[in-house]
Amino acid sequence: MTKTARKTLFLAAKLLVAVGMLVWVISQVHWDDYVIAGSDGRSYPVIEEGSEFVTVATGSPWRRGVEVRPRDDFRPLPQSDQVVRRGFASCITGLEEPRNMWLIVGACAAFLASMLMVAFRWRFLLAVQSVHIGLWESVRLTFLGQFFNAVVPGTVGGDLVKAYYVSKHTQRKAAVVVTTFVDRMIGITELALLAAAMVAVVWMGGLVGPQTVGAMGLTIAVVLAVVALAFTFVLSSRFRKVLHLEKLYGRLPLAYHFAAAGDAARIYRDRAGSLVWAMAMTVFAHVTFIGSIGLVGASLSLPSGWYEYFLYVPLIYIVGAVPVTPGGVGLVEKLYVVLFASAAPSGALALALLARGVQVLCGLPGLVVAVTGPKLPKAQTIEAELGLSETT
Repeated sequence: MTKTARKTLFLAAKLLVAVGMLVWVISQVHWDDYVIAGSDGRSYPVIEEGSEFVTVATGSPWRRGVEVRPRDDFRPLPQSDQVVRRGFASCITGLEEPRNMWLIVGACAAFLASMLMVAFRWRFLLAVQSVHIGLWESVRLTFLGQFFNAVVPGTVGGDLVKAYYVSKHTQRKAAVVVTTFVDRMIGITELALLAAAMVAVVWMGGLVGPQTVGAMGLTIAVVLAVVALAFTFVLSSRFRKVLHLEKLYGRLPLAYHFAAAGDAARIYRDRAGSLVWAMAMTVFAHVTFIGSIGLVGASLSLPSGWYEYFLYVPLIYIVGAVPVTPGGVGLVEKLYVVLFASAAPSGALALALLARGVQVLCGLPGLVVAVTGPKLPKAQTIEAELGLSETT
């Protein structure tokens, strides 16, 4: 089997997984408003809600029945006496109201501010490695990368596309690849640290139970450990030699860049203050990014507390960065449904889809960059020019 055939097959498999996960998530969502019986946990579509009784639909879709039952028969929402849970249709119906439309506009503005800061941070990290590009070029390539990450499912991600175009400005292609890796790892590290800080806040404030705090703390600790190991593996030649990993990474497409990573690591060690500034930029980028999703939740009138966004959103997008499906499609939506339990599956899915819609919309300027800029070559050409081709 040729390399192209293997990549095509791998992409097809990822797309199938994405579709399967989306179907799985949608199967758990109610379109209409519904109630959950306290006795057996079954859900029933709501026909009419009264002060003491609720009229529900029973039976199968092709053999409907109607039943009037006391409100006390149904489970109330957490920390509420309300028993009727909103379905997906109710969640999105209110978006046409002017207040909610302005909240969506604010969410787009916040996400764009986050993207601009990411562009500035990436340009700053490249400059540390003596790779200089203009601010406008950095912004253009950041939008191009967002377009590929959010809109175009394929084997070439946005980070690789950005690295390819920047490599045209310098002979130090290894420094560009390493810097792109460091930029992504700084983003993931900051997300994990932000979630860790929020775990401490909710624990001290008693906002969530000890089981949730323990599970979130363990997840964050694992993420930070993996990131630290990845940083050490790429930037420390001594670490690779001590563990005798030369034969392992020597067979990888990144072998050349591992050899050059020592120079990049020395530059970053000599200019540690630059990494501190990069982390500060990342804090702003992530606060505005999470804020944009919080505004989306507000437009849907979800009952989720503000702390839930700063606690769960970082973990959703850390796990979603694992290339299980293109753009995390299906996986991200499932994580929203699992973690945002207070919003119920219907509200959580509406939040996930609308948040993705905001990101896709804000990434559309990248299409203009792709159309008006130099033609993007095939994936094999990009990998070959960046020294990422597979070795046999």
